[in-house]
Amino acid sequence: MKILLIILFLLPVYCMAQTATDYMTSGNTKANMKDYKEAIADFNRSIQMNPGVARAYLYRANAKTNIGDYTGAVADFTKALVLDPRLLDAWHYRANAKSNLKDYAGSLADFDKAIALNPQKGELYKYRAVAKANLNDNKGAIVDFNIAEKLLPGDADLIYYRANSKGNLGEYKAAIADFDAAIKAEPSNSEAWFYRGNAKVNIRDYQGAIADYRRVVSLNPQMPELYHYLASAASNADDDKGAIEFFDKAIEQSPKKAELYMGRGISKNNMNDRDGAIEDLSKAISLNPKYDEAYQNRADVKINMKNFTAAIADADTTISINPKNAYGYMSRAKAKIELNDTIGSLADFATTIKMEPKATYAYVGSGDIKAAQHDYPAAIALYSRSLTLDARNPYALLHRARIKMKNGDVEGSLADYKAAIESTPQNNDLYVDYGKALIASGRYTQALKVFNDAIVVNPKNVNFYSYRGVAKSKLDDLAGAMADHDLAIKLAPSSSEAFINRGNSLVALKKYDEALVNINKGISLNETNDEAYLARADFKLVKQEYLGAVYDYINVLLLNQNNVKAYTGRAVAESFTGDTLAMKKDFATALKLEPKSATILMARATAHMNLKNWATALTDLNAIILMDPKNATAYLNRGIIKAQRGEKIAGCADINKAVTLGLKEAGDKLALYCK
Repeated sequence: MKILLIILFLLPVYCMAQTATDYMTSGNTKANMKDYKEAIADFNRSIQMNPGVARAYLYRANAKTNIGDYTGAVADFTKALVLDPRLLDAWHYRANAKSNLKDYAGSLADFDKAIALNPQKGELYKYRAVAKANLNDNKGAIVDFNIAEKLLPGDADLIYYRANSKGNLGEYKAAIADFDAAIKAEPSNSEAWFYRGNAKVNIRDYQGAIADYRRVVSLNPQMPELYHYLASAASNADDDKGAIEFFDKAIEQSPKKAELYMGRGISKNNMNDRDGAIEDLSKAISLNPKYDEAYQNRADVKINMKNFTAAIADADTTISINPKNAYGYMSRAKAKIELNDTIGSLADFATTIKMEPKATYAYVGSGDIKAAQHDYPAAIALYSRSLTLDARNPYALLHRARIKMKNGDVEGSLADYKAAIESTPQNNDLYVDYGKALIASGRYTQALKVFNDAIVVNPKNVNFYSYRGVAKSKLDDLAGAMADHDLAIKLAPSSSEAFINRGNSLVALKKYDEALVNINKGISLNETNDEAYLARADFKLVKQEYLGAVYDYINVLLLNQNNVKAYTGRAVAESFTGDTLAMKKDFATALKLEPKSATILMARATAHMNLKNWATALTDLNAIILMDPKNATAYLNRGIIKAQRGEKIAGCADINKAVTLGLKEAGDKLALYCK
């Protein structure tokens, strides 16, 4: 009986006894069921029974990884590798754990060891690439991603990670191509859509970015900063109304986030809602009294409100909060310009550039000051410096285009205008500026095309029709010109400019009474419009009312003492009245303002032709042709002078050149002088 009892007593012990291997197996089963804590308990028992098994540490490390105990996991992976240095998974997974601990250098070293053991395993290259990317070695990461792609064809995550590295290198188009592939493979990857949107922002495809962000809204509407990014993209796309809508949604989600009010304030400022902008920026400041950027942007709004002293106060506050806020100095510089403190403004722009060498507007602003001082070479150099930082900056291109024209570089100016439009094809003002420059340089057919293109962009812009009418009148399409002018006035009955342009075209039609009515209407609609008085002065010049023209040119200069056209027009009128001293003085003033202007030289050549000073006129015409080899009017006038002086062959060659350049009136002169 005693023996039986002993046997019965020992039997359960014998049946329940488990080996280290049994505990390891049990631990793996529990780990597969995601019961990691119990799995770790089993691995602990296995290791207590047999501490010399590398895989027990490996499995326990994996379980620790799954509960976020990366430090403990690294310790276990290390123990496993001490026991078995060729345990590939231990090198691989320790590398992952180190990445989670942000020990990217340690992770990279482990991946190197793993790849040495198995150079054909694609995952190792894939995750080593991620480690390299985390160390900002994006070029090295892309090399590894490319190898991994050959070993793991069709891996959407791999392509997605590579896209991010390409984006970090500024290779945005290549990044977008990878994001495209990743999205095609996995359309529900909201992060791929989101980061593709970011890449599109960087190539200024704001509409494409907005479309991508909207897709993220449908996939993951709670993604942090999503509406903020949507709002910023809309603002960059000049859709400030849309931006405000997105900022509203972002503020609903995060009502105490100061930067959202600042962003909305900037968009309101862009929509000329100055009071709303001030309210939002002030709210941002109340949420964060040390928010230097909010003060800086409020300074910009106050500049737009022409409250320059208050703007300087906000800029000063910006700088006192954060002396390293380069844009605070820039805002203060802009306000100082308006208060005619050019020395202080240039100093603040210089500080901006020193602190933030990539602050493109600081170069543009400095260039504007130099341009106002008529130091055109210095202005062009500053605009060019800005463009080395951002070759597509429309403001730098536009300002450089204007100054190049004044400096006599007609082709360079027109190239800059064209580039500015290509950079921001939705900017209506650029089309007007470019078209006017083409008209001023005698390129009427090109101007017509520009305005045709502009009307496609915005068929309701009054200026597009008005200036297309001017171009048509220059091409002798007077019926088409009047149709455009009539449409412009129908669209904007109170537009001074529209009436002035129609008046100028009526002058070309020799309908002088109607022309004068339109020009006077333009003046009555805006009595401070110096260009309106200029049009009437030019009209009187055509009508040979030279003294009347002189008086109207004076009216222009009373409104704008730097109106170069007024000095040149008055000088031409004075050539007819015989007041050559006044003529020379006006041309000298005009050339002081624009030393290399082809327009001024043409006017002076015309004046000397009136006075029969042929040699002097030829000197100016030669200079114009040297600056602008496509100036048809210069060839025509030079040809006429040569023909009148008996140089028929040379003269007719010049007149023929004017014909080939498209100047219609040159055909009549060809028939007259070159029979």
